[in-house]
Amino acid sequence: MKNLITPLIAVLTLVGCATPLDEVQVQTSKANIEKINNYKTICVFDYNPNIEYTILKSYRSGRNLFGSVGSVMPKFLNYSNRLDGNTIINFEGGQRFGFWPWRLVRPVVYGTSVDWPAKSNESCKELGGRVYALENHRKVLDITDQI
Repeated sequence: MKNLITPLIAVLTLVGCATPLDEVQVQTSKANIEKINNYKTICVFDYNPNIEYTILKSYRSGRNLFGSVGSVMPKFLNYSNRLDGNTIINFEGGQRFGFWPWRLVRPVVYGTSVDWPAKSNESCKELGGRVYALENHRKVLDITDQI
């Protein structure tokens, strides 16, 4: 059993601790544009853009067990929606190490929810952000490529 623990820890260390925003996988759908326009959209930047905004709250979200960062995104984006935020800045997501064995590696995302008064999906994409549509409280669609 001891022979398996050391390679396991080495592999988990090599997996990486941070995931760039453009590598986060969420459900994508080829839904038509008219249907997407009815959804609430949230713009996500992995940096601090040069725009005028009002900071609402800095927060994090995660799962207690293993999984991908994409599985945490619906919870993360819906919390920003409840705060009446339409943009998230300084997004960072990745696998974090925990103390307890069942929390050895778990997905955690961080960010700051802000209110950007001049937000539009096109301007978000032009500034290098990603646009997510909140279909319901359990499903998030990445619609950046459809804009």
